[in-house]
Amino acid sequence: MTSGSTREFMALCWLATHYGRPGTPTDQAWIESFFGHLKGEFPHLDLICDIAVLRAELDIRRAHYNGVRLHAGIGYVTPDQEHRGEGPAVRAARKKGLARARKRRIAYHRNNHTPEP
Repeated sequence: MTSGSTREFMALCWLATHYGRPGTPTDQAWIESFFGHLKGEFPHLDLICDIAVLRAELDIRRAHYNGVRLHAGIGYVTPDQEHRGEGPAVRAARKKGLARARKRRIAYHRNNHTPEP
């Protein structure tokens, strides 16, 4: 933060501030990642001029991002599932399902040979 008057105002209001170092987006990687996904997946948000409409749209996107969208960084579960402690069970069930699908696929191809032309 470079503004002395803003810094003084924040201190008078007992507001603690923390900012990443200039030029180091890795200091706040989680929010940089979120903004990158938000801008990439929903480019229409840049076109919204009404703040009420933008807030409503962001509420919808937040619910989708945390409750529906699978995140690679946490093993392809939603953040809500991970916070509720369901992540390990979801990942284990997925692993079992993939193993079952592989066995079925192998059995199908072993039993259904197609003659070569």
